[in-house]
Formats: sequence, structure tokens, C-alpha cells
Amino acid sequence: MLGIKRSLAQFALSIPENWVQTVFGTVTESSGQVLNPQCQLLCNFARILPKLESLPPSKARKLYLENTKMLQTDPIPVAHLEDKLIPTPSASFIPLRIYNANPQKGNQGIILYIHGGGFTIGSIETHDEFCRRLSYFSQSIVAAVDYRLAPEHPYPAALEDCFQAYQYIRNVAYLMGGSPDKIAVAGDSAGGLLSIALALRAKKEKTPLPAFLGLLYPMTDCSRESSTYEEFSENFVLTRATMRWFIQNYIPEVADRSLPYHSPLLLEAKDVKGFPATYLATAGFDPLREEGDQFAELLLAAGQKVSHRHFPNLIHGYVHYSHVSKAAEAAEMDFFQSLRNFFETRKI
Repeated sequence: MLGIKRSLAQFALSIPENWVQTVFGTVTESSGQVLNPQCQLLCNFARILPKLESLPPSKARKLYLENTKMLQTDPIPVAHLEDKLIPTPSASFIPLRIYNANPQKGNQGIILYIHGGGFTIGSIETHDEFCRRLSYFSQSIVAAVDYRLAPEHPYPAALEDCFQAYQYIRNVAYLMGGSPDKIAVAGDSAGGLLSIALALRAKKEKTPLPAFLGLLYPMTDCSRESSTYEEFSENFVLTRATMRWFIQNYIPEVADRSLPYHSPLLLEAKDVKGFPATYLATAGFDPLREEGDQFAELLLAAGQKVSHRHFPNLIHGYVHYSHVSKAAEAAEMDFFQSLRNFFETRKI
């Protein structure tokens, strides 16, 4: 059944862009930005699906996985793929999936990848195909962490798991074929916020920071709703109602939402001094666009190295859409190339 749904979805999304505009008539615009036609189709499809916030978390996770699989083709083969369970001080284990597209290459960069999903949905399975492409095109080792999800495991569970995974990777970097001074931490959406929080925690605990942060349409402020929350509040893949549900699940206490690990945008420039070189991407039709823009400005005000890439015609979640949108594929490749260039030249 999933195969049939996938074929139908990919057929619909393969319709030429000018046909999409002819069939649906209207073109969605915002501040001079025009929504990519394939993204318009995805938004139309999203409107007929059950709202994530109306479902029990287990069913929301299943729906998200099904939807991501529908948009995928045959995954890129990876020369070395390994699932590990890494121990923690609490005697529990954290699942980690290792991807290495070129295991013969020594002294590789290592990317700890933290998936998105509002701390509530998502897994190493929903982002498996993306992580394969990330390893292949960046020519790096990717370690994807399957952190605990809310509401069953609210803050600080996700951050604890990600930080433990980071420390583990630092300790075994040479054994993995990499180096502890060539570690990047990256994530999309909530995974971007967890990446920032990980760097803040490492700074606070005087643990060596990662060399690079990759933030794809990140959350940066759980305490307030920006103007783009209002502008894109509904009729898009990510809505304001879904964002409120995510935040409530992970940070049930309203007062805690202003803490630095949840709202780093509230920090002062001095607080992010010494941050890693950062690639930060925003999408034009995304409720999180404004807070992403503003966090890039905060890092620049602190004198940090930042590459802020804005993709004006894309929507939230574009890492899942590269097979159905050339614009999403180009944005994804921009990130992959930036990582590869950084590991080779240390420049961003």
C-alpha cells in the first residue's frame, strides 16, 4: 500500500511547474517571494491529512514516517552503515546510526546529526535517506542520534541524549576514522535548536565545542511567536497549532521556555562569543523564518563566522523534498557542499 501511495505522490509532484500553476490557478506570494509550485502541491496535500496535534503521539509519529517514505526513492547505498547502542551514565542506551560513504578515506569530518520533528516525532528512520545523502555528498561520517521524544520524555531528555552522543563521538572519533577537532553538529528544525543547546552546554561545561554548526530552518525561540508565525499560521506543512503542540510536549512549564537552551535568541551577543562556525538556512514560507534570521544576526553581532543562506521559495522541512523539488534539492546540495568545503578548508 505504501508503494502505491508513493507512486501516486511522486507522479503528482512530478507535474511540470507551469502545469501546477495552471491547474491550481493561484500563486502564493509573500514579501516578493513566490512559493515553489511543488511546495505548493505539498501544502495542498498536507491540508487533507490529519493534523498532527489532533493525534496521539504514537500515531503522529507513524503518520510522519509514512509521509516521509512516500516522498523517497531508492536510497543512496552507503559503503558502511552500522547501528549502535551507546551506553550512558544512567545505564540506559542511546541508539546511534553511523553512515560512512567512503570508509577508505582517513581523517574524515564527523557530523552528529539531530533530526527534527518538534521533539515529538521523527527518528533515524524518517531522516535515514537524508543522512545517506549527507554522508555521500559531504564525504563525511554521519552519526544520527535517535534521542528520546516528548511528551513521554520532556526536557531535558532530548538534550541529555544528544550531549551524551556528542561526548561519545569525541571519545571514539579516531576509531571511527575521523578526528575530534573535525566534528560538526547539525540538525533541522527542533534538531537545529538542540544543536545550539548542545553548543551552549558544551561552552558552559568547558567541553570542547564542535567545529561547525549546521542549522536548517531552526527553532531558536520557544518563548514567543514571531510575525512569521502569524503570516504562515495555517495552510502550510508546518502550522502555528502544530508548533504550539510541539513546544507544550517538550517544555510543559511556560516559565522554562525562556531558558537559554530553549530560546537562545534571548541571549546577548557576549553569550554566543566563541561559538562554532555556523551555517544557518531559512525558508521563505516557514513560521520559523524570522527567528532563524534573527539568530543569524545575533551570531554576526558577536563577531562569529556565519553563512546565512535564505531559500525564498521553499517551505519548512525541505530536507524531505529533494526528490520532488529541484529547488529543495539545490538547497540541500548547498548545505552538503558547505560542510565538505569546511572540513577541507576550515572556511565557511
